[in-house]
Amino acid sequence: MNSPRTSNPSFTRSVFSNFRLSFRSVAALGLTAAGLMFGGCSTYSGAANVDLFVRTAPVPSLVKHGTEFAAAEAQAKQNPGDIALMGAGSSMEPMYVAGTAIVVHPESYVTLRKGQPVVYRNTRGYYVAHMLVEETRDGWIVAGINNAEPDETLVTKHNLVGVIKAAYAAADTSFRADVAARIALQDGIGQGAKMALLR
Repeated sequence: MNSPRTSNPSFTRSVFSNFRLSFRSVAALGLTAAGLMFGGCSTYSGAANVDLFVRTAPVPSLVKHGTEFAAAEAQAKQNPGDIALMGAGSSMEPMYVAGTAIVVHPESYVTLRKGQPVVYRNTRGYYVAHMLVEETRDGWIVAGINNAEPDETLVTKHNLVGVIKAAYAAADTSFRADVAARIALQDGIGQGAKMALLR
């Protein structure tokens, strides 16, 4: 295709300066896209993860204050390989507050799914109880549901301890309304109560 001829030099400069600007914009967009693709872009959204976790994680059973860990140990003894751990910190609030005891069941890495609460060992050897956020080719991105950013350590088949299958919290613990509703439903069903949905 032939380009139009012009004898106006300012028009020519304008076309080429726009071309350079466009080229720079395209190059910047390309570099940004490459960085996101190869740098490990995560779809972490704190609010969405809290909602998913509250809907899918085992709700704490309420026990007398001071008996949380004993209840978790008793549950763990029923299945070989299960372990009981006492939670510390606020990264898993509103579902698991500090002092919540959890029961961890060994699980195959290939059965993991988004939203599951898991326990893994971090690079310093500490147990960490967080939620699976996104699977990558190198492992699972995990995060505390109350944290602003996901963990630096990925969960792999080598550091996975297991999934949280039960939790125990003191009966006098204050919970967010949606968590309290799930606890009330669980307790009502467990006691054989006839339940009515209030919306």
